[in-house]
Amino acid sequence: MEEEGRYRVEGVEGGHGGYEWSQNVEEVNVVVRCSTGLNAKRNVKCVIRPNRVKLEATSCSRVDKEEFETLFDHELVGQVKPDESFWTLDSKSGLISLTLQKFKEGESWSGVFQGHEAISVQDRESEQKRLLLERFQLEHPGFDFSGAEVNGVVPDASTFMGGINKS
Repeated sequence: MEEEGRYRVEGVEGGHGGYEWSQNVEEVNVVVRCSTGLNAKRNVKCVIRPNRVKLEATSCSRVDKEEFETLFDHELVGQVKPDESFWTLDSKSGLISLTLQKFKEGESWSGVFQGHEAISVQDRESEQKRLLLERFQLEHPGFDFSGAEVNGVVPDASTFMGGINKS
């Protein structure tokens, strides 16, 4: 784990490129590095489905702008809400950021894509604790959970005590 809650997945030759990801109670965030100087409308294609994401981009140095390279086209570990998910491009830094709205809020993902590197058992437990405390903070905004600790078996934040209550 790079920093708490942020993970790096290295690229695989003949497969996907590398990316970084993180999650919170409501969403999974994925950041992919590509060429700088890209135009979001002309050089990037992204299709987000409930169980799959396909991301393609061209190189800004190519003469044929229609030739797209697939950065990834994979099944997701969990389900997302496509209509509430989106992507952005920072053309100066060459970073494409995807924000995937979780279908099941509070669910702890072990990775982003099926078959890709999953987080370790220790990191998975840390993520579950972090998401549970984040959920409590969302439900009780007047309380400070910054110093709170969760001990023992960590319950699933998406289902514990009937699930997330935002009212």
